[in-house]
Amino acid sequence: MLMGALSMIKSNYRFLFYGLVGLAFGVFDWFYLNALAHFSWGSLRNSFLVVPIILLLNYGIWLVPVVPIGIYESNRDSSTILSPAACSLTWVCAMVGYYGYYALLFVQGKLPMLENMRLRGINDIAFWQENWNLFKRVIIDQFFEWTLIAIVCGSIIGAVLFKIARRKRV
Repeated sequence: MLMGALSMIKSNYRFLFYGLVGLAFGVFDWFYLNALAHFSWGSLRNSFLVVPIILLLNYGIWLVPVVPIGIYESNRDSSTILSPAACSLTWVCAMVGYYGYYALLFVQGKLPMLENMRLRGINDIAFWQENWNLFKRVIIDQFFEWTLIAIVCGSIIGAVLFKIARRKRV
């Protein structure tokens, strides 16, 4: 399986592979953040270090898929645009995976934060009339906001990785 993934990366379909990695990571991140929210900090709970650690774990995880992709693209091609494009694509697809899963839970009435609301499900005739504004605010607006961040920050991370990879080569 790993060899198949590596051969896909080496082929012209590597950007498709990056998109699939992003989609899978977006869904994974949903479960990761849920686990992080329910993590018991024990004696560290009242420490001033908890907030920085949570922020690092929450946002640092997003470097996991793009660092290897950005470095690979930097070493593979001399074009300065491909590493930022690959990182941005990966993060945009992660947004699609994350918010796609979010939307799926919403229409099924299974969002953890909305447990007290009686979402009747998408088959109910009045579902979208009653819940469109909530869906738009919680999912669509956040999707576009974070997708813009993914494009900008993915480009920056990709450019930084390109510079680092090129500097190490020389």
